[in-house]
Amino acid sequence: MKAIVFEKIQQLRVHEMPIPTLAVGDVLIQTELCGICASDLAALRGDVSDYAPPVVMGHELAGIVVESRRPDVRIGERVTVNPMLSCGACAECQNDLDKYCTSIEGIGHDIDGGYAEYMRMPKHGVDTGKLIRVPDSIPHEELLFLEPLGCCLNAMQETLFKDSVAILGAGPIGLILTQLAKRAGLATYVVEPLPHRRGVAETLGADRTFDTSPEAIAHLRDLTRGGVDTVISATTNNAAAIAVAFEVVRRGGCLNFFGLAPEGEEIRVNLEEFHYAGHKLMASWAFSRASLEASRQLLIEKALTFEPLLTDRFPIADGLAAFDNAAAQRGVKTVVHP
Repeated sequence: MKAIVFEKIQQLRVHEMPIPTLAVGDVLIQTELCGICASDLAALRGDVSDYAPPVVMGHELAGIVVESRRPDVRIGERVTVNPMLSCGACAECQNDLDKYCTSIEGIGHDIDGGYAEYMRMPKHGVDTGKLIRVPDSIPHEELLFLEPLGCCLNAMQETLFKDSVAILGAGPIGLILTQLAKRAGLATYVVEPLPHRRGVAETLGADRTFDTSPEAIAHLRDLTRGGVDTVISATTNNAAAIAVAFEVVRRGGCLNFFGLAPEGEEIRVNLEEFHYAGHKLMASWAFSRASLEASRQLLIEKALTFEPLLTDRFPIADGLAAFDNAAAQRGVKTVVHP
């Protein structure tokens, strides 16, 4: 089979590999689609360190079970995965905080993932509930968004909201958050430098969109009479994005730095000014088992729109071009397929 292998920082290659063989309790998934995540791009650049190359990347997948070494999983079932394989027994796992488990392994991070024609789901992952089965009514073009949607639902649950929110970035995550914010009844403003992505945000319900120019940011502040109640930064949290976040939030407002940050990036605050501004600073990342189940239910209900998000498809054989496309932010979501 063909697979896209992250060999080391700045080195990605398409390999010919054997189809995985199964041990007792394992499941073999044939990949239909797998989305390229911003975390994969960051790992390739060397901005994040929670990957263990060489590894087949890919954790936002939709697939079909084609071989099963366990009686409770049927061939032909439509599936995706919870890519955080944790111990299932520690205090964190028992409290649905698997992401803090000290023995965690990530699909597409530490063990081979979905940028391949076939992926092995190990017995331990199935035993701990990390194989997510869905009805055939969910097409693979929507199923691949189950994990990103779960991340967004987790962020919405953790963030403090009042009446208005500014979402920084209109990539896949920002556009999912836009829809969730509107479902929550919030006045929703999206800040995005790319015109084609601002256009998608408008079609998905954003009340207003803004570019990142000083004039546009000033207009947003004026429109919201001093700033929004909440900012969710769904973009790379570099110095420019951090500055915009603080510019558009009101005094006493909440800032959630959801997006990844380049290695070594810092937020430096004057503590006295911070004290009197009353900002609530936080970060959300990943998902819980509960948020993935809620995501599954929203997909079943067809509660969100994903068609405008999935814009660019590449065969796995053209994996390097797919990564270049995603890194250049052409379209919105880039996916690979067999």
